[in-house]
Amino acid sequence: MNTVAFIKTATQASINRIGSIDAAASVVRVGRSQLSEYQSRNYPAVVPVDVAIVLDEFAQEPLILGAMAHAAGYTLTPLHLGHGDVAEIMEGVANNAGLTMATTVRVLADGIVTPDEAADLSRDLAKLQRVVTHALQVVHAKAQGVSC
Repeated sequence: MNTVAFIKTATQASINRIGSIDAAASVVRVGRSQLSEYQSRNYPAVVPVDVAIVLDEFAQEPLILGAMAHAAGYTLTPLHLGHGDVAEIMEGVANNAGLTMATTVRVLADGIVTPDEAADLSRDLAKLQRVVTHALQVVHAKAQGVSC
């Protein structure tokens, strides 16, 4: 599926999640006909980011923004996963994975990995490994019914 079609499908899903095109039009700055065009594969333009944010907010899931991020080669990670120890440790895993990827992109930007860059990446990977190991311990304990 091409990028535009992928975003249009996500737009349609977000609108459907809200309930209807009329319901969606009541919460964004564009009207019903414009929303219809944003989900139509016969219309070249995709939904603008400000409208996508509002639609996704009312859909209670980043359907469109996730599709846009994917089209640009990224993925979305929630800032907060909920309450409790498992949610907190998984937030730590997600945050550390994001930082590690940012370091990786910086290190690989010029195609040359210097010793200092390798040390930075090694440090980030080791921290991520510690966080993931802790997360696995907590999840394994939960699976066995042990309180952490």
